Amino acid sequence: MNNKGMAAIITVIILGALMVLIGSVMTLTSISEGQSTLNETKVKDNQFILDACGEEALITINENNTLPSNIITNYGSCGVTLNSKIGDSWDFDLTTSDMSSLGVNIILNRGSTIAISSWVDQ
Repeated sequence: MNNKGMAAIITVIILGALMVLIGSVMTLTSISEGQSTLNETKVKDNQFILDACGEEALITINENNTLPSNIITNYGSCGVTLNSKIGDSWDFDLTTSDMSSLGVNIILNRGSTIAISSWVDQ
């Protein structure tokens, strides 16, 4: 072979490798962005479920002066952990079954009405 043919083959191989590399990087970036977007959507959905469970917990405490270990809403379910109940003061955590790292801590006083002292996302 002559030098011109060898240079053309090497150029084609290098350009092909660069195109594969760029395509791979773009594909991996797209997948990463898609996963990030899906995770953000799940977090927002679970936050909505936690808010609904919190409201259901407040209704149950107000009506029955009790707190179930699990709350089921039309939007999803939450686990309930009662941290303390001293007199009219309640402290409990809610967590979603889907992403247990998400939760909310609610502290309230139940007298003739319910007064929320703290509602903190965890």
